[in-house]
Amino acid sequence: MKKRTFIFFLIIALSNWKLVSQTVEENRAEIDEIKQQLLEQNLNFIFQDDLNKTQYELLKKKHKQKIDAELKLLNSDGIVASGELYLKINSIFDKIVKANPTIPQNTRLVLYRSNDFNAFTMGDNIIFIHIGLLNDLKNESQIALVISHEIAHNVLNHVEESMVESVIRETDKSLEKDISVILRTEYGKVSALNSLMLPRILESREKSRRHEFDADSLGLIFLKNTQFQLSDALSMFHAMEKRTKHISDSIDYKKCFHLSSIASIEALDAEYERESSLGTFIKDESILSYLATHPYDRERFYKLAKILNVDTTFTNYIPKYDENYKLIEEQIGIEMIQNSWRNKNFSEVIYHSMRHLQKHTDSKEAKEHLMLAFKALGFMKKKRIAGKYLQLQNPKFPEDFDRICAITYLISPADCNALFTIYQADVAILVSPKSEMLAIVQQVDQEDYESLEITWKENKEIIYQSNYSFILEEIEKYLYTNKKLTFLKPKHK
Repeated sequence: MKKRTFIFFLIIALSNWKLVSQTVEENRAEIDEIKQQLLEQNLNFIFQDDLNKTQYELLKKKHKQKIDAELKLLNSDGIVASGELYLKINSIFDKIVKANPTIPQNTRLVLYRSNDFNAFTMGDNIIFIHIGLLNDLKNESQIALVISHEIAHNVLNHVEESMVESVIRETDKSLEKDISVILRTEYGKVSALNSLMLPRILESREKSRRHEFDADSLGLIFLKNTQFQLSDALSMFHAMEKRTKHISDSIDYKKCFHLSSIASIEALDAEYERESSLGTFIKDESILSYLATHPYDRERFYKLAKILNVDTTFTNYIPKYDENYKLIEEQIGIEMIQNSWRNKNFSEVIYHSMRHLQKHTDSKEAKEHLMLAFKALGFMKKKRIAGKYLQLQNPKFPEDFDRICAITYLISPADCNALFTIYQADVAILVSPKSEMLAIVQQVDQEDYESLEITWKENKEIIYQSNYSFILEEIEKYLYTNKKLTFLKPKHK
């Protein structure tokens, strides 16, 4: 019976590995196509008639730096350009492009593996959408508004315009002369430099805010030509405001940390304090608005609502889930957990796994991530090498995340093992390569070095290529240094 079970899971693991390999190949092919398009459209640099030779050369240099930065992004393992999640988001993007002939039809969309709430374009017909932004949205219309806004930046040539203005500022001989005169004076240098530079800084910030409003307005026109619901789209500003104010949907962390059955963790939770030693800082938007590079969220909402001639009551646009978005929410949640592993951050892994489990109570994958996280964290805490992989508290974090940061930093190795055992009761066997990584941690914990040598040699390569490689590297360094296990050859001693 055990042999049959092993063979069954081996077949499943091999099938999953084949699917992953196929997805990686598809992803790379799509990215290569986008890179080729990027290189072709920037092959012939267009001369700006209103720039002199020095300015032209500087602009050309900035263009090359921009292309190099885009290629570096596209060459990283953070780009998602294939798979079910990508296809779903790209279908929203395609509807916008096809409904608006004025949009360059070679505009492309990619997803970026980051937990940050962000989307951007560098002005070369490529739109980057962060997974972290998708995680905070609730319907397709919200995504459509974000995509339309970024396409508008591209169509309005905002990046190019900003680069030209930067070149003109940097080659302004009169400004250079004024700065030189100030630096030669004996007194009042700082005040004089402030008086000279502050108006230019404020002008630049104001222009940046105007770009955002212009992209909002044109993006709204693009959106109106589609079938997406405008009222749902406007609810996106609620998600933006929550991020700005460091608020997130609450999770039942007490249930996930099993406080009712683990008294030591319950005691840590009771001692939790939200504020830092310096207190809580609140940004005064009325005073600082002229210093911001982006307009404040409600200000943008009001302008768009007025353009549409609809209700301008912000609280009437509470985000609501649509059925289509629910189909992709689970995939986004798993991506957030994987991104946290890439960040080498146990606090993030535990938080996003718990958040995912809150919405999908039967998620075997989320429980697998928690099992590996608690077992590996327990080992690292015992060996006093966990600190750099934990997130410290920060008053800017949403309270639930801040609390989880506090608990994960303070829990003991015994607490970690207790939580591992609880989740292990629900998940007997983990999917590769989490299964192999967990086996290595357990063998090291039990000092079963004979079995470890076999497991390590058979599985090290697959783990090195996974998001869990940092755990293996820490184990290798510890055993090589402290136990003199010479069969281990750590990547980083």
